[in-house]
Amino acid sequence: MERSNLNISQYLWWVERDSILIAYFDASAGKFTSPVVDQVVTIFYIQRPDKFLVSGETPERDGFESGDTYLEVELSAADPPLMTDTEMLNQECEIPEQFHEALVARVIADGYERKPETIKLASHFLNKYEHGVRQCRKYAYRGRDGSQTAIQTQDF
Repeated sequence: MERSNLNISQYLWWVERDSILIAYFDASAGKFTSPVVDQVVTIFYIQRPDKFLVSGETPERDGFESGDTYLEVELSAADPPLMTDTEMLNQECEIPEQFHEALVARVIADGYERKPETIKLASHFLNKYEHGVRQCRKYAYRGRDGSQTAIQTQDF
């Protein structure tokens, strides 16, 4: 959005370099300023799983120091912290094990979609994948004590 299109004073936010930036746009001065009042800001977000690292890679997110744990393994003492050869194969996936089969079904379906004569097989594996996704969502929204969290959808 160009500044010429901002004609009202308002708070704005954007994401840059793994940070959320908040500013106040003053329409009369045409400037962005930092919020001057200490306010509590509640942020709702969807946490994406961390990616597996190969040997020598560093985590994408900031805030990791040498010796920190990443996907259940310890990072090296280097600066920046790196994944070592010995710990690379010990990483644990954040997706529960009972849903790995659904991911495999999606990969198989994508392979069968490449040839016209195997489209029917692709639809079979896509159905298995969709069933796994439904089971995963039920698992995610249900507390481990048997209770269920109700989430009300909202369109922006």
